[in-house]
Amino acid sequence: MAGHRDRKSPTAGWSRTFFPPRDRTPPLEDKATLRKTLMERRREAFQADLAAGCAAGARLADHFFREGPKVPENAVIAGFWPFRTEIDVRPLMERLRAKGAQIALPHAPDRLGHLDFRRYDGGPPRAMDAWGLPAPEASAPALTPDIVLAPLLGFDRNGGRIGYGAALYDRALTALRAKGTVVAVGVGFAVQEVDEIPREAHDALLDWIITEEGVKLRPA
Repeated sequence: MAGHRDRKSPTAGWSRTFFPPRDRTPPLEDKATLRKTLMERRREAFQADLAAGCAAGARLADHFFREGPKVPENAVIAGFWPFRTEIDVRPLMERLRAKGAQIALPHAPDRLGHLDFRRYDGGPPRAMDAWGLPAPEASAPALTPDIVLAPLLGFDRNGGRIGYGAALYDRALTALRAKGTVVAVGVGFAVQEVDEIPREAHDALLDWIITEEGVKLRPA
């Protein structure tokens, strides 16, 4: 859920820096099976974090500022309101806002695959989008993000991402990259990593992946 500065892809001329995986998970070709497995992993991580005082989101924010992408002055950052067992990026959004960034949240106006990003001024979102997710009101100004924090069910070290299957972020990132420079940062729990995400032609790769354990993928 800025202006256009140049027409280059944000990954033009970059190679990717890989980190040794925490464990080895055999690739799963069936996306439905993979989603089910990863949803259970995320649920367990969320419950463990809940029992430990909900510190994972704050640790992720620490890693973002210590090791993550450079945030342009007056940047527009697209975050998200955490849904069910998604990692809580609200600490990160508030720290970014305190440093002068404008924050946007995703807003799906319909169930046809469209996703835009609308200004978020803090506090609980006042509306629901077409998928029943907390979102800014449709009258809130639409913003073009410099950085997109992308929720996920799973990721791999090649920038692969798997979500719920509607391809909303894939379409949104592809459209943003066609217009200008945007940096896609996947955020989640470390246990959501697998060796390989089955990839389809429409899938948009992530530029960065950051978890509560640190940066898992960065441009070289």
